[in-house]
Amino acid sequence: MAASLLRLRNFARLERRDLARRWLSKASKSTGSWLNKYGRDLTKEAAHGDPVVGRDEEISRVVSILSRKSKNSAVLVGEAGVGKTAIAEGLAQRLAAGEVPGFLAGARLVELNVGKLLAGTDSWGVLEERVAGLVADAEAAGPGKVVLFVDEIHMLVDASDMLKPALGRGRLRCLGATTHDEYQQFFAPDKAFARRFQKVHVPEPSEDATAVILRRLKPSYEEHHGLHIQDEALVAAIKLAARSVTGRYFPDKAIDLVDEACSTARLQLDLRASHQLGGDDRSSSKTTLQDDHTVVGPDDIAEVVAKWTGIPVTRPGQDERERLAGLPERLQQRVVGQDEAVGAVADAVVRSRSGLGNPKQPSGSFLFLGATGVGKTELAKALAEELFGDEKHLVRIDMSEYVGDWSVSRLIGAPPGYIGYEKGGELTEQVMQRPYSVVLVDEVEKGSDTVMNLFLQILDDGRLTDGKGRTVDFTNTIIIMTSNLGAHHLVGCPPDAADARQRVIADVRSRLRPELINRLDEMVVFRPLSGDTLREVVKLQVADIAARLADGRGIGLDVTDEAADVVQSMSSDQVAMYGARPIKRCLQNMVMTRISRMMVQGEVDDGCNISIDAADDLDELVFNVNKPEKIIEPVLDNKTDEESPPLTNKVKPVPKRREKKVKPESVVHECNISVSDANEPVKTDEELPPLTNQVKPVQKKKKRKGSQASLAGGVQDPCV
Repeated sequence: MAASLLRLRNFARLERRDLARRWLSKASKSTGSWLNKYGRDLTKEAAHGDPVVGRDEEISRVVSILSRKSKNSAVLVGEAGVGKTAIAEGLAQRLAAGEVPGFLAGARLVELNVGKLLAGTDSWGVLEERVAGLVADAEAAGPGKVVLFVDEIHMLVDASDMLKPALGRGRLRCLGATTHDEYQQFFAPDKAFARRFQKVHVPEPSEDATAVILRRLKPSYEEHHGLHIQDEALVAAIKLAARSVTGRYFPDKAIDLVDEACSTARLQLDLRASHQLGGDDRSSSKTTLQDDHTVVGPDDIAEVVAKWTGIPVTRPGQDERERLAGLPERLQQRVVGQDEAVGAVADAVVRSRSGLGNPKQPSGSFLFLGATGVGKTELAKALAEELFGDEKHLVRIDMSEYVGDWSVSRLIGAPPGYIGYEKGGELTEQVMQRPYSVVLVDEVEKGSDTVMNLFLQILDDGRLTDGKGRTVDFTNTIIIMTSNLGAHHLVGCPPDAADARQRVIADVRSRLRPELINRLDEMVVFRPLSGDTLREVVKLQVADIAARLADGRGIGLDVTDEAADVVQSMSSDQVAMYGARPIKRCLQNMVMTRISRMMVQGEVDDGCNISIDAADDLDELVFNVNKPEKIIEPVLDNKTDEESPPLTNKVKPVPKRREKKVKPESVVHECNISVSDANEPVKTDEELPPLTNQVKPVQKKKKRKGSQASLAGGVQDPCV
């Protein structure tokens, strides 16, 4: 059976080679249409491209390989963004300028559009036919007159049988480019194809080399955006890209920073001009406005880095120094009574941000020790918010979930072929998404030895390889491990008891591995909470409840000192064992539950103010609710006559009454009577004022036409 399969495989290979020869003979009659259809002449575009800086050695190596008699093809291998395509463009510039050996004089560098070449190749043989046409066009141009540049050359491995004969004879010169992973996965396994190429390693340039590249590219970007780029902005782009932008390489990430900073500044400038200016003098005033804001500086670079990383980034300057100097005070506002722990963490952050820390290790690594509820987790949350702007940058790993050796795959991801390989690891994926974060490893003593071996590598080298083979950078993280080991030694001891703290550290050293303890920056023992500290904890918890009431319902909350003392006294018997968490539970039961019931019963509405005081016997709380006065405003009908409904829908029509025949004098007398003079005697006609001044004379009714017709007919009108 195996021999039959081998014969079938060899027959298929021979059949494909024979088909390739027929296509080559057919395509040899081509006149260059394949190159024009799927290629782009880089030599013609060389005069309009950006200058290639810092890659003279690699370009010279490629020229040397292309000038060989046999095996005169090269493949550029390097990470994405290090400048492989720039080397090809530099080669095109040398070919256009004639700065090559005589054998390559007049040669063209044609870049193949691999996506267009592979489009519509579902049917077998379509790709081979196209590749054969390209090879025929290149050979027809003459020896060494056409050099094919294939970016992502690993995508053409399936059509390698069409390229091998021409590459082996030296009649086709090719320059490929791919990454290290793709070279090992796709290119290297085909040994017959790989040996026809000379491998050229393209390393990532250093920061100094990147600075030279940026300075050479600066005029072209200034001309494109119409802005002036400061040299300080180039330096900031390199420093911030090296420190903040992980997973990408120089010079690509530094160039992208400068380019996006220029485009953002240009957009803001145009928007500002369009909003502030108007009228006929817009063009002249806009020119004046642009002259005042045409400089791209380090602050613009820092804003782009902040958008990329999602954290507030500032360049090393006075603002950051002031922010770091005030870090201990801001942390102490959230974590009270733990000045030593706060100071140790703040010192590590200052060392890292000032550049004096080890750049190949995390920014800081600590082991927080102490009883439950003393502020270990709260300090980690406060640090994430102060340094990175949000508590979302806290990556929490509960080691009670990683007690088995098999749980390693949960942290770094399953190996290839296993379930969950596509998801990645819970630790590595979160750090890759947020490289600037605080990693909280809770209850570290519960993790297995196999899991803890991963943290040895993180603490020592600042990196970790996940299940997919990717290297995750931990140099911008702060590792905080917590443990309750030896906490019973602190129960009932004063906060500054040195002997109790030494017993705690002794218990930790007996339980944890020495290589783990030796890699930590510092072990910090949290003090037990004292009376004054408990009062501050109550105030912090009350402030948190007040903030939630104000944000959600607009309700104000005032708690007196006597009420805070009641809460503290009711939870004091449990504080020694459980820390500050009993205070939180006491406030939840005595305050939050009571306010919730008052809301449900309608005693508290939005906008009310709740004041909480202690009762006379100091064993319960008294709640007083002050409701705002409601102002009743008149409802005005602003509807127009057109919007109002018809009048007949509102007022019933008054029924008509039969008119009585009265004398004009009686009508006059009735109209002159008012409420004020109802008891006065009726005036005579002589005493009354003239009739024409008060009452209109009674007009005689006109006779209707119908009545005239009736009278004409001899019938008498009954109304006469």
